[in-house]
Amino acid sequence: MGRWCQTVARGQRPRTSASSRRCCWGAGEAPGALSTADPADQSVQCVPKATCPSSRPRLLWQAPTTQTLPSTTIETQFPVSEGKVDPYRSCGFSYEQDPTLRDPEAVARRWPWMVSVRANGTHICAGTIIASQWVLTVAHCLIRHDVIYSVRVGSPWIDQMTQTTSDVPVLQVIMHSRCRAQRFWSWVGQANDIGLLKLKQELKYSNYVRPICLPGTDYVLKDHSLCTVTGWGLSKADGMWPQFRTIQEKEVIILNNKECDNFYHNFTKIPTLVRIIKSQMMCAEDTHREKFCYELTGEPLVCSMEGTWYLVGLVSWGAGCQKSEAPPIYLQVSSYQHWIWDCLNGQALALPAPSRTLLLALALPLSLLAAL
Repeated sequence: MGRWCQTVARGQRPRTSASSRRCCWGAGEAPGALSTADPADQSVQCVPKATCPSSRPRLLWQAPTTQTLPSTTIETQFPVSEGKVDPYRSCGFSYEQDPTLRDPEAVARRWPWMVSVRANGTHICAGTIIASQWVLTVAHCLIRHDVIYSVRVGSPWIDQMTQTTSDVPVLQVIMHSRCRAQRFWSWVGQANDIGLLKLKQELKYSNYVRPICLPGTDYVLKDHSLCTVTGWGLSKADGMWPQFRTIQEKEVIILNNKECDNFYHNFTKIPTLVRIIKSQMMCAEDTHREKFCYELTGEPLVCSMEGTWYLVGLVSWGAGCQKSEAPPIYLQVSSYQHWIWDCLNGQALALPAPSRTLLLALALPLSLLAAL
């Protein structure tokens, strides 16, 4: 019987007793187990340590799913939804359809799944709502043991509270058990850089708070498709990269992985025998790099099909803002669909992920294609 593994961090330093380090169960042996391995992979073995993008190892530990984080005083009231199952067709829908509206509240309505992931109240990364109690983000933002994590939802501004804004504490932090840093000579990439936040309270959906749809495991995204990345990235001004206070958006063009891998080999001079861009990663060409640069990571890469938005990728790593000729590397969400479902333990998403969704390449000007 296959072995399923669990990695859970909870805003406090894990206990290191013998019982707390136990992490493996046979499939079906532990009700409520959070799996970080594909059940079909019979070769997966749990290990006492999982190395994540950090200088120190992270202990794997098991805790009952009924345990919660220590309560903290939060001034904002948490909106709570009445039903446990998200309503049909609630995912991937934006209430703001006019792309010409640029005021902060309109942009927040256009991307209602955007959240700010916060450590002790300070923004550290972007996250994306995928269900009423779940936020998807990148794992390297969740490696600290000594902080209390929360998310800010429904906010047009990253540093201001409004009537549509709520700060919601995190109940559980779940990281992929094979999340790790990959060192490529003088710089570091990320592998399996994915994490989930289970919120302490369910969200009440509104014009400003709504989940995005997830692609199926065989979701096909054509090369040179036009998609959008959003976040509180950094804008270049007078040679510096100050952080934006409102949500920014920018269209990007999906690149072929082989093309992106070749680019990074030329850019870094790493031998071609070393594969940099894995199948679980993807690249997107940034035609307006100076508009804003994603430095904090976790920003969602989303694509629209017939009026429905799908979460295709999350900004994971790259050369950074100071070397803007290198495109950022995204985690490919469809590669982790089984892991996400296992972690949610059968809890309903906003909408069942489509078994097959084809996103056709959008027609682009020839001059734009020639620039790739």
